[in-house]
Order: sequence, then structure tokens, then C-alpha cells
Amino acid sequence: FRPDFVAAHFNLGVLFQEQGLTDAAITAYGEVIAAEPGNVAAYRNLGEVLLASGRIDAYLENFRRFEARCPEALPLAVQALVACQHMGDFARLEHYLDGLRREQFAARSEAELVDALEELLYLLLYFDVDPSMIAQFAHTYDAVARHVHGEPLPRATARRPGRLRVGYLSGDLRNHVMGKMTWAAVEHHDKARFELFFYSLSEADDEWTARFRGLADHFHSFTHESEREAAMRIAADDLDLLVDLSTHTKGARPGILALKPARVQITHVASAGTVGLSTIDFKLTDRYADMRENQAFQIETLLPMAGCVYPFRHVAAAAEHPFRRAALGIPAEAVVIGAFVSPMKLSRRCLASWREVLARIPQARLAFSPVDPAHRGSYSRLLTAAGITADRVLFLPQGRNDAENQSRYTLVDFVLDPMPYGGANGTLEAVDAGVPVVTLQGKRHSERTSYSILSNLGVTETVATSGTEYTEIAVRLAVDPAFMRAVRDRIREGLRQSILVDTRAHTRALEGAYIAALEAKAPEALSATEPVDG
Repeated sequence: FRPDFVAAHFNLGVLFQEQGLTDAAITAYGEVIAAEPGNVAAYRNLGEVLLASGRIDAYLENFRRFEARCPEALPLAVQALVACQHMGDFARLEHYLDGLRREQFAARSEAELVDALEELLYLLLYFDVDPSMIAQFAHTYDAVARHVHGEPLPRATARRPGRLRVGYLSGDLRNHVMGKMTWAAVEHHDKARFELFFYSLSEADDEWTARFRGLADHFHSFTHESEREAAMRIAADDLDLLVDLSTHTKGARPGILALKPARVQITHVASAGTVGLSTIDFKLTDRYADMRENQAFQIETLLPMAGCVYPFRHVAAAAEHPFRRAALGIPAEAVVIGAFVSPMKLSRRCLASWREVLARIPQARLAFSPVDPAHRGSYSRLLTAAGITADRVLFLPQGRNDAENQSRYTLVDFVLDPMPYGGANGTLEAVDAGVPVVTLQGKRHSERTSYSILSNLGVTETVATSGTEYTEIAVRLAVDPAFMRAVRDRIREGLRQSILVDTRAHTRALEGAYIAALEAKAPEALSATEPVDG
């Protein structure tokens, strides 16, 4: 009834966006921008919708309008980190990173600042920035989050008797890579000692959700509750420990964690970063994934567990699959280098290293496998910007399921780990298929994920400590058949008997880390525990 009622159009856009009604959301946000060409939130949300729907050209055009109309907005600078990467515009990207370092962009409210910082604390993992920059944003986020979400809930003075109560909070308790990785970590929990609570932040309910529901003593979905309502519900369960499985990935709701509904809170490895909240006591890690010095650059206390912090999940390759060299036109003599990563992981430094590898191995081809075919243009722009020509690149389709995706590795001679945000699931997939992974060991957790996996597997021959060594290892795998056989033999041996693949031992180590956390922060929980007999 009031076409000029801009707030109504915006709210409709949000509702349509949440319901997955893409075209309707685009129309609603377009109405807002037509009426208010400087509406920061409308440009931001419209960009999210366009990117999620694979409309990359429209996404980039929206970003350019956003940039022209709102050049000093903090949400613009956040979106620029993604847009410039998809454009392959490294100079423009550095301009925005430098502006963020200098705090040249402004938020209009504390709520907008919290939203922007949540995105930044995740996005900065992809770029070569000083850890102190991330730490600064984390401390700002921690302070402002208290204003936006409120003070932590009062801690229960007395603990109800019973088993140790452990809750898992996640938006990925479903058919999702993090959900499957989580299942590998928790399926062997000692139910006589631990009472398990799972809190889903997603409306999805599939066969993987059913697995978690079957394992859980208690399962609850938070789909319509506010952060405070969800936190109050969790607090009523009198948890000893709440494990965050989302950090700042899609679907995360850190406002729940800001209210601290459990005695002790831990963040797991949904990403290689942290949440950045003082209400989270610990960040789970291992002795390889984090250096002790990293503690100085994060709020959460490092909590190293025995073995590898990344749980291993074996996936058998499909017997019948479309990934045959002849069928795909790949020459038999080609050295196929696996690069099954998103465009966001193709940093300028990463692509420069890969270009050097290709220069040293004339018969080599980089093999990408975009999750969204609409992103193929983004790969091409990034590769062109890095000086890598199209004839050195292969694009492989995605399989129809995990088994077919695992079959892609039958084409791959070895994998190059990206930098500075290395692989986790991708590295686990590769070694599960017996394929070597070349990684560059850095200082940040994001630069040490594959190093941790390979060290726990017992295969460190392909771990480099310098860019030069990274290239030399890749070249040696390509030209030295004896070295390639030796590395593959080491992988096979590790898959037979290493600590990485012992899933029961992994869960016992995880439980040991939980006990250590409770001993440090809530020893009364341990003294009041009553295990279940048998």
C-alpha cells in the first residue's frame, strides 16, 4: 500500500532471502536501492543473494555500484575481499586490505560492526595479513559483541548429578563436509561417561541429521529462536561443556556463544581461525597445527589434543565413474596436479608458486573441480591475472556423490596445497586415495593444517619449509619415479597403522582434551560426575 516504504521492501528481501526465494529477494532489494541508492545493507544483502545463486556477473556489477555509492562503508570493504578475488584484481584487493589495516572504513552501528567483523575474522584467513591485524579485529569484536548480544548468562551455582554433559552447536549437522567430519570425531564417544547434546542451527534434516539424532541423548533444532532464547534453552540443560563447530562459517550464530550458556566453551575446527570471544575458553588444536607463539594473537586459549585435530573419514572410491583420462581428453603423459579448491584459496602468492611449478614441469596441468560451475569464470580470471595460460589447466566435473568425487583422484599424480589457507578435508581426501600432497609449513594455523595431517600420518617428505623447497618437492614428484613410489608407499603404510586413521583413538584424545578443559575451568563438574554403569 505504500510503495515508498523502503524498510518494508528491505524486510521482504530478508524474508525471501531466508526462504531461498532468490528472484523475489533480488527484486525486493532492487526496490530498496532504487529508492535509496546509498543503502548499505541492501547492497550487502543483494550481493550475498547473487553470489549464493551463482550469478557472478550480476554479483560483480552490484559490487561496483556498491563501491561507487558507499565507498567508505565497512560492509563494502568486507564484500570487496570476495569480489576482488573473483575479479582476479589483486591490486584492488590490496587496496582494501590496506584500508582495513588503517581502519579507513566505518560501520553505522554496533550491530553492523559486529556483522562485518564476523565476516572479516573468517575472510582474512585467505590472505597474507599479519596475525596482529586479525587479533586487533578479534578484540574489537569481543568488546562490541557484549553490547550487541548482552552480558553472559549467570553461571549455575550447583551442577545436576549425572554423566559429563557435552553439547555440540553447529549449522552443519547434515549432508555437509563439516557434518561428516564431525561424525567421524563423535561416533565413538563413550556414552557411559558422556551425555551428548546436539544443537542444530539449520532447518536441514537429512540422513546425516538422522545419524546425529540417533547418537544424541538430546537433539534440538534452533531455527526460529533468537540467540538469547537459544542460549537460555542450552543453559537449562546444565552443560559442562559446549563445543562450537561453526566459528564464523555460513550458518554460525556466535551470539549464542557470547552469552556463554555452558560452564566451559570450546571452538573446534570449522575453520582454521577462532571466533574471537572471551566467553569461549579454548580453541581445540594439536601440537602441529598451532605454534605456541600463536597464542599471543588470539583470545581463546590453545587446547592441544593428542593426535590430529582434524578427524579422518575413509571414503571408498566408486568402482564405476566418469573420471578416465582418455574419456576426458587428458594425455597419458600429462602430470595432473590436483587443485580442488575454491577461488578464494587462490591467493596471489599461491598462484605465483603454482606458476613456477608449471614452468618447471612442462607436461603438468592444474586440475580444478568447481563445486559451482558458475565460478569457472572466476578461476579463469585469477589464473590469467597470475600469468597461467588456459592450456595448462583442466576443469573436472563434480561427482554425483562422495564416492564419485573420491574417484577424481585416480586422475591425479599429486596435490598442491594452497596458501595461506591450506587444505583440511581436501588433504584428507587425497591421502585417503594414496595421493601425495605438497604443503608449505607456515606459522598461522591456516598454514599448518596439511602439515598436521601429514605429520600424524607419518609422511613428512612432502612438507616444505620454504617456497623454493615447495617447488622442488613438486618437481621431484613429477620427474623422479622412485621418489613418487616411496611417498605413495609411506602413505599406504600410514593408512594402515598411523594415529591419523585410528578413529576410536581420535575420540578418546578428544575426550581427554575435554577433561583437561574442565579440570582447568570447571573442576566441580568432574567431581560431581556420575558415570552410567556398564
